[in-house]
Amino acid sequence: MGFKDTLAKVFRLSNIGTFIFFALNLSVIIGLLYPYSITPAGGMILLAVYVITVAIGFSPVGEWALCIFASARDIKRRDMKIKLIPLLEIVYGRAKREAPNMVDSLRLKIVPGSGVNAYALGRRTIGVTEGLLDLPDEMIMGIFAHELGHIANRHSEIQLLIGGANAVVSIFLLILKLAAWAISGIFGLAAIGTRKSGAGCLIGLFGSIAALSVFAWTKFCMLFLMWSARRNEFIADEFAYKLGFGGQLAWALDNLADSAPPGSILKALYSKHPGKDERIARLQSLGAEYSRWH
Repeated sequence: MGFKDTLAKVFRLSNIGTFIFFALNLSVIIGLLYPYSITPAGGMILLAVYVITVAIGFSPVGEWALCIFASARDIKRRDMKIKLIPLLEIVYGRAKREAPNMVDSLRLKIVPGSGVNAYALGRRTIGVTEGLLDLPDEMIMGIFAHELGHIANRHSEIQLLIGGANAVVSIFLLILKLAAWAISGIFGLAAIGTRKSGAGCLIGLFGSIAALSVFAWTKFCMLFLMWSARRNEFIADEFAYKLGFGGQLAWALDNLADSAPPGSILKALYSKHPGKDERIARLQSLGAEYSRWH
């Protein structure tokens, strides 16, 4: 994979939300550890932690952990291999011609469940649910083309690059929130029946406010991450179209459950996927030949 190609795909407009998410969370850690965090020693420790988490994420261990988290396992059944592997090879052959810097080999894993879904797991692994096997071959190839779009555009690598550090940040914020709730509860209970009940209640109130602030901050940061995720879904859809599977992907999207949550705009803002109608419309505007009603 070319280094320039990787940089170009990492530092693109659609990933701005991901980097803002990372920067906002990192600012919390720097602020809470201030002034130690801005000293040479503190800065080196923070940098070392980040480098270690990224190295783990990019290593086979990181991809293995993603597969474990997704419950993805090796395909053992011969009939599953006969169904899926030839379809993936067809799509992968086109993907390599479209994006020569793609990985030279892929791993296909199965995820238990009757639902229909597929995931790009790390840099070279695709996981598919058992329910995907029931789809027509054309739909499956459209879905494979979309997932290969994530791999070709380094979306999984970006998640590994940012995700390791964000995991550390998330753990730190979780500890902070739990500590705030614990302090709130302890001082609140200790203040009951004592002369210092007013001070205890104030401390308890402060702990509750701190915990709620961490929760609100996390939700605020997630807005940026989900914005990038939705933009990257369109990019992966466009890659599928370039491979000649735009119509097949639109057909699959139109026959699967809508991935965007119904209801309020707030739910839509926190959705990782755009609505299926919006995605199909984008594919049609690119030139995909698909119509549900002839």
